[in-house]
Amino acid sequence: MIRYLNKAIGREIRVQKKSYLYFGGTSYLGLQTHFRFKRWVLKGVLKYGIHHGASRHANVRISLFNKTEKSLAKQAKAPAALLVSSGYLAGQIVAKQFIGPTYECLYLPNTHTALKLNPAAVETLSDQLSAEISKAIESKKIPVLFFDSIDFFGENFPDFKGLKKLDTSQCILVADDSHALGVVPEDGSGSYDLLSKIPSRKLLVTASLGKGLGISGGVILTDELSAQTLKNSPSFGGASPPNLGGIYAYNQGADIYQKQRDKLHKNVKRFTKGVTLPGFFQKHPGHPAFGFQSPALSKGLEDAGFVLTSFPYPTATDPLMSRIVITASHKKKDIEQLCKAVNTLLNT
Repeated sequence: MIRYLNKAIGREIRVQKKSYLYFGGTSYLGLQTHFRFKRWVLKGVLKYGIHHGASRHANVRISLFNKTEKSLAKQAKAPAALLVSSGYLAGQIVAKQFIGPTYECLYLPNTHTALKLNPAAVETLSDQLSAEISKAIESKKIPVLFFDSIDFFGENFPDFKGLKKLDTSQCILVADDSHALGVVPEDGSGSYDLLSKIPSRKLLVTASLGKGLGISGGVILTDELSAQTLKNSPSFGGASPPNLGGIYAYNQGADIYQKQRDKLHKNVKRFTKGVTLPGFFQKHPGHPAFGFQSPALSKGLEDAGFVLTSFPYPTATDPLMSRIVITASHKKKDIEQLCKAVNTLLNT
């Protein structure tokens, strides 16, 4: 069921005169309704304007972009960061670097379309990856492995066991970290540091800033040489940068981010301990999204006054994706009510 609202979506929504507790979306830190954070965004808009549409290559530039790139690189424990207008654009800019006969692009299961120049690109099954990598190397090609760090099926983050089973020393690794950066682990550094310990020719990590960081924009995390190469590309120079109001808020709101992240992880632990069948859900350790494939549970929770993420994704013809999403904005009583409803439905 599709619901249209005319206000920001918070922990509670009202549809057709009925109130629901909302456990969906991707506002993991609850920043879209956080008063102090919104105030920083407004201050940023007043200082820098509604939008800065000029190229980052222009002869007159805004210094805040460079400052923010250094801050993002530090947070992610990466050598360098490059800001762009969206996570999707970040993925497309990186993917374009590997067009041509030099590379063999391999997509792991559940790779986001942001990393695919052709959305219909065939994904390689996990048990076939080793053979495909060897085949590419024998053909004098460089294998490029594309994958999501958080795939919502419990694979990859934080251990990346599947990758570690492969010989990736001759591979380029490209990860979409949109649902990890700012969210997990508890310092919000995302997956770059973990992935940097896996042998590879090169590592590039892309992410949306709209999930864990609550602002519009995207980022590419990589080594300094690769970042400079990407910065010199037409795809980067020809695109508008992200909104400065959000970028300003990111720089000013370090204390807000940490407090909200602490609240989030406390809520995640509360939910995990509160449900009697935690193994029912597809999840990543410490992550606030709990996936499942049970239309009956979705319907039962809706009848009990809860709205979850539940829709075909990424297109209307794809399978139904159902997910309970815990956020920092949820109160203790919200989690307790949800646990009670889930336990009742799963044990009947």
